[in-house]
Amino acid sequence: MKLTFPPIGARIVKSSIAVGLCMTVYFIRTFLPVGNGIPFYGALAALWCIQPYTNTTKNNALQRSVGTLTGAVYGLLFLLLFRRLSLVIPELVYISASIFIIPVIYTTVVMNKRNASFFSCVVFLSIALTHSFDDNPYLFVLNRVIDTFIGIIIGVIVNDFRLPVKRDDTTLYISGIDDVLISQTSNYSKVELNRLIRSGVKFTVSTTHTPAEVMAIMSDTELQLPLIVMDGAAIYDIKEKKYLEMAYLSKNVSAESERIISECGLHCFVNVMLDTTLLIYYGKFRNSAEKKQYENNRHSPYRNYIKSEYRKKDADENILYITVLAEKIDIFLLERKLRQKLGVSARINISDSEYDGFMYLKIFSSDASKENMLSKLKKYTGTEKVITFGSIKGKYDVYINDGGNATVKKLKKICRLNGRY
Repeated sequence: MKLTFPPIGARIVKSSIAVGLCMTVYFIRTFLPVGNGIPFYGALAALWCIQPYTNTTKNNALQRSVGTLTGAVYGLLFLLLFRRLSLVIPELVYISASIFIIPVIYTTVVMNKRNASFFSCVVFLSIALTHSFDDNPYLFVLNRVIDTFIGIIIGVIVNDFRLPVKRDDTTLYISGIDDVLISQTSNYSKVELNRLIRSGVKFTVSTTHTPAEVMAIMSDTELQLPLIVMDGAAIYDIKEKKYLEMAYLSKNVSAESERIISECGLHCFVNVMLDTTLLIYYGKFRNSAEKKQYENNRHSPYRNYIKSEYRKKDADENILYITVLAEKIDIFLLERKLRQKLGVSARINISDSEYDGFMYLKIFSSDASKENMLSKLKKYTGTEKVITFGSIKGKYDVYINDGGNATVKKLKKICRLNGRY
């Protein structure tokens, strides 16, 4: 296995700082009458609160707080009960503690704080099993709670600390996906990109993929603005889940395209827009790649495959694009025939597929282009200035040749340079 050595990230550094602060507070407490406590518990609580996002930190802090208080209350009740009964037999203490786990967990269920169950049990068991025979176990309960809340407070403060930086919230930043964002992706890219979006940076993507594919690829990214999808055939509002703009194939071009495809003995997927729903009509498959694509995608809630026998083909039919998935030699022959017949009335694009030996050919309207949709997207987002990121040198404002983390780092740098407080 090839080992990789990524740079030490901010979360690692913050974890170290949080633990160090917990130790510092412990030393200060040794001079106070409240009790020394145990820094181990505070450090654990602080580490639990160091998370990529602020809302996750607050949620974890709440879980830890509820779990600590619940476990401490039951731990105190457990100690009072055994002191009252004057029981000192270890075996009986241990068996009783296992039974006490039931009300501990059940209490978190009743409070609808199930995620705090684990912490409640940890706190309770640390009290019941390790300090039942201490001379003054009640002091440990108090210090246990104090330790945890010290760690929570330190963890939240350290995690939320940010140096004041400039953020550009007036420029529209548009990036491709393949070889730009999803190459060498890591949690760093996703977290930092989400932070930029949350801070007000206007970021979106322009891609050959369908909205369904974008949602799958960028599932951990909190995209907010409309997307340019299907190689410029449409603009899709990811929040409202609807298409804002579409460039349809003309009836004559689509009919002629399907005729030529059929003459070549090939099959095609016809992507039709019905109201705001994209329907994918298909016929008899001619190769294994088509079958695999259908089987892999037909269960997606964002793809609606329908047999071609149910297609109306009427005057109201709006075709966004036509897709052919075939062997390379067939694709090149089909492309030549289509260009000869259609000329500039359509835009034809070929690309590699995920199936060995097969390629995609897609037929779009001549008006379907990323450039045309970009001018419309500027109106939807209320922006004038645009900066594009892509992997083709000379075509985009920012050339990306290493993708993934490098793209996000360049985006952060440009946002700071163009930003304002």
